[in-house]
Amino acid sequence: MSLSNKTAVVTGGANGIGFATAEELLKNGVSKILLLDLTTGLDAAQQAQLKTCYPKASVYYAQCDVTKKPQLEKALRQDAIQWLGGIDILVNSAGVFECEPARCIGVNLIGLIDCSLIAVDLMTKEKSGKGGFIVNISSIAGLEPYPVAAAYTASKHGVTGFTRSLGSDLMYNQTGVKFAAICPSATDTNILKAAGASTFTFPWMEPAAHEMLKKYTIQPPSAVGKCVVKVILGGETGSIWYSANNTISRVKYDANKYI
Repeated sequence: MSLSNKTAVVTGGANGIGFATAEELLKNGVSKILLLDLTTGLDAAQQAQLKTCYPKASVYYAQCDVTKKPQLEKALRQDAIQWLGGIDILVNSAGVFECEPARCIGVNLIGLIDCSLIAVDLMTKEKSGKGGFIVNISSIAGLEPYPVAAAYTASKHGVTGFTRSLGSDLMYNQTGVKFAAICPSATDTNILKAAGASTFTFPWMEPAAHEMLKKYTIQPPSAVGKCVVKVILGGETGSIWYSANNTISRVKYDANKYI
């Protein structure tokens, strides 16, 4: 899949992994992109950066809370269609790291699922769409237990399971839409910087969390953005990828045993 003249939507696109992914998509040929986020817009430095580096691209922004389905419906069915003409790529990057289960599951999993299903409805070949690619940003906590953040781990395991489930030949053959997920290791984002006692399952877990973090080399958000591009260009549907230390590797799973 070439990214030349493709269109893309990125949730959580105003900062961190989302903004870095948007830059990588533009760098690799995406011509129109819509960024969705809670904030009222990109700051002046971000706007100048995009305008200077990608003067031929069209960059749009819409304020959107992924936990509010009516806002997602408007952003995708109205804004994206009006400004982009259609959606070739969706990157679900919006996420939170906190111990409050409803908020954590609502943003990281339910919002991602709602966004994906709306996008599929617009992209599917069943309705004269062109198909496309949906990339979900999961986490290493979507691959293994992360004891200090149980709700977060549950949400990211859900992202990985959702991606593997819809990343099937059954889905792709009917819709032409591929799914894949990136599971980043420790990444230099606002989420990581804001992590503290109140964000862990129990406040007393904070020292253990900091000890666990020492195991990892913190990578820049651009490393994850590069992984997203690589997966879109050559990844198989249903594939799950581990992003750490500026490298990417595919996660291997055994054949299903119970289904």
